[in-house]
Amino acid sequence: MNPGLINLAYLGAAVLFILGLKGLTHPRTAVRGNLLGALGMLVAVIATFLYRDPLGAGPLQAVMLIAAGMIVGAAAGAFMALKIQMTAMPQMVALLNGFGGGASALVAGAALFDVRADPTMTFLIATGVSGLIGGVTFSGSLIAFDKLQELFLPGKPILFPGQQIVTAIIGVSALVMIYGIVTGTADMRVAAYAVLVVLALAGGVLLTIPIGGADMPVAIALLNSYSGLAAAATGFV
Repeated sequence: MNPGLINLAYLGAAVLFILGLKGLTHPRTAVRGNLLGALGMLVAVIATFLYRDPLGAGPLQAVMLIAAGMIVGAAAGAFMALKIQMTAMPQMVALLNGFGGGASALVAGAALFDVRADPTMTFLIATGVSGLIGGVTFSGSLIAFDKLQELFLPGKPILFPGQQIVTAIIGVSALVMIYGIVTGTADMRVAAYAVLVVLALAGGVLLTIPIGGADMPVAIALLNSYSGLAAAATGFV
């Protein structure tokens, strides 16, 4: 497909994202803002698939893959939207936010596994950041969902001796894994990324369990910003 048309599609998607964010600033226009943002993402995804041809079998298979993903995602989203009560909306936001962080970590990991030789420094650093923040967002958001819903964990803060020390050790270890991703060989990078994601998942749990249910909406807002940072890092990937 013509690269000029692809760039035009990306520009149109960016405009739709901006209009979508503008719409989300007021309750009366929030629904329209959501729809514009979703349309922008659809345009960007289709343009990327048509330009990159990731499946190597032409545009038709790429479009079919997009359609299949949309059907599965739309069905899951509609089911949750119909089942969740409005009083449980914070839990819903936490759950969907966690999926966003997990998706960022998976995309970055897939890109790292695919690009085996001579990746750029920017790519490697962005991959490590995406895996770290995405993993923390995923597990932290699931814990936030569970504590609000009180399925397995109580709503009250969960503390244990040495918790901050353990969290600090996990944080330092995660930074060491990012260093391994940047400086290691191809196989070492993949192994370091896998360990990094595991550490990030553990870190997300430890950062969220000390927060009580009453303060959980604030934590969800913070995790939501983490999801955005992970998505931005994955964009560099």
